Amino acid sequence: MNIMKDNGSATDWFLEYPVMPTLRPSYPRGPWHYKDMHQLVVTYESTAEAIRAVVPRPLVPAEGNRVTIEWRRMTEVTGFGPYTEVGHSVACTYEGEPVIYVFQAYLDSEAPTLAGREILGFPKRHGEPELTAVRDVLTGALSYGGTQVALATMPYRMVDLSDRLPEIEKELQTTQLVLKLLPDVDARTPKVAQLVKVNLYDVRLKGAWGGPAELFMVPHVGCPVAALPVVRVLEGRQHLWDMTLNDGEVVYDYLEAGAARAR
Repeated sequence: MNIMKDNGSATDWFLEYPVMPTLRPSYPRGPWHYKDMHQLVVTYESTAEAIRAVVPRPLVPAEGNRVTIEWRRMTEVTGFGPYTEVGHSVACTYEGEPVIYVFQAYLDSEAPTLAGREILGFPKRHGEPELTAVRDVLTGALSYGGTQVALATMPYRMVDLSDRLPEIEKELQTTQLVLKLLPDVDARTPKVAQLVKVNLYDVRLKGAWGGPAELFMVPHVGCPVAALPVVRVLEGRQHLWDMTLNDGEVVYDYLEAGAARAR
């Protein structure tokens, strides 16, 4: 390995890389530009008990026990290439303001999985998501280890929502929060425990469609999407949009708060 010299002393050459391994970093630095992202969103009512079990303080579940599961087909992403993702989130409030708490996500590509986890704290894991249109139906499917655990369907672009694009575009920019947890090297002591706000930039909604939707989920120990059971489906939507993802912001640090209480 060639170690650069600076005034006769070795420099930490590896700090120019965003992440391990240094010979070929697992992902590039942001910003990451997403173009023509196809999205299937199903919003449903779950149970208050199930939601309380996944929402951390100081977040407060919003009224109505609303949960969203969404499929995103990323057709063109700088640094990552195309991939598909399923995200599972709960409508909450933080300091009285509406937010979305993302508590699990499943992807079919390694680089965005690692980047999302290590940088922002997205709870991403490997899965087998698919978003496909067959004849007049858009289908979102999620499998884990070859076993299907979620299936969402709705008519393909049935109800044009062009008259609501500004409203929906604003909705897409609702603050997203994730719980970033990293252990120290002893694998027991928490090193990072933060509530992180995810910042979206350059959001441009190109199209939106509504219609009836169906959602079916199977209990699975390795992919617990059914941990938030479906009481009733509230809405189905499809979006076509662009955005840029670059950074986040720590809004609550659990370790600092704990240390302050101990003093």
